[in-house]
Amino acid sequence: MPAAKQRNQAGFSLVETVAAMGVLAIAALPIMQVASNATNNAARLEARLLARMVAENELSYVMSDPNLVNGGLTSGISRQLARSFEWTLVASPAISGDVQTLELSVRREGDPQVLAKLVSLKAVPVPVQIADTSSQSEGPASDPGNESETDDEDAGG
Repeated sequence: MPAAKQRNQAGFSLVETVAAMGVLAIAALPIMQVASNATNNAARLEARLLARMVAENELSYVMSDPNLVNGGLTSGISRQLARSFEWTLVASPAISGDVQTLELSVRREGDPQVLAKLVSLKAVPVPVQIADTSSQSEGPASDPGNESETDDEDAGG
């Protein structure tokens, strides 16, 4: 019997192995949460970046258009990297000689949270009054260009 008690006990017992795995699982849980939060934050940041690009594109389009924007609400849908974004443009009334306020908000399609918002001002030009100069001219005979055409016709006919 004394020989049976002198067994070589190298390694871990089953209980020790299970306890070590439990401790490892409990320690790994916060690490997994940090990785999950980092992934979610990256996705939110990407959505905000794409929404900002949509806002800049739409506002650039409105600003480069020489026509005035009708005062009130305009909306539409734009796609950026295969994602749909809803944009809403609120324009103040266009008063001649003043500036028009343009406020553009962008959100994911179907989501109420605004991801990007840009505000800009657009100048409203003053209508140019062209003076009526036809009453001041002496008629077509006083125009040297017209006289030469008349002389050419008389010479040819």
